[in-house]
Amino acid sequence: MRTRHTPISASPGLAILAWVAALLLPLPLQAAPVPARNAAPASAPAPTVDEAEALSRMLKGAATGQNTGAAGVPELLRNTTRPDSVLARACRQLNDALPIEIDGETRLRRCQSVPGKHVLFQLELTNYRGPMLDLASFEVNYAAPLQRNICANRDVEILTKLGVSLMFRYMTRKDRGERRIGDVYINAPICTSALR
Repeated sequence: MRTRHTPISASPGLAILAWVAALLLPLPLQAAPVPARNAAPASAPAPTVDEAEALSRMLKGAATGQNTGAAGVPELLRNTTRPDSVLARACRQLNDALPIEIDGETRLRRCQSVPGKHVLFQLELTNYRGPMLDLASFEVNYAAPLQRNICANRDVEILTKLGVSLMFRYMTRKDRGERRIGDVYINAPICTSALR
């Protein structure tokens, strides 16, 4: 007697079982497709940029005299409708990293944004060994040279061209508290005059 072999595909029960098994079993791993040589790379979503973070680096450069290459300019220009809120956030971020020693005699203690695109930097003279300073002598002897030095910083130049004004307030600490020594004002007209 001859046995007749029925092909598997002819049996509807086995075909359904194979189809169900294919749904339940994991697919074999395949290599990722290789992009064509001249194909444009797939664009990834642009990373979210925090404009205040970049501007904070720029304010730090302005306050410490370390030029950052204008790290915050594109973000500040992009947000011209709300520069005060961006400046306020940038100062808060900078304050998280303070105090910063600027040199052997000066420490950056605080950054404060004031509405109208004004920024106040509070600096402390830590190891000042010169004659006792008062507001009048500071204005006469130190304000102009400090303005020249501050205005020479590229970050300061760009900030002032964007309408941001800066004030550097110098303080000392004594046993009984703080004493204001003097302020150095920086804006576009002052820098134009100081750098002549």
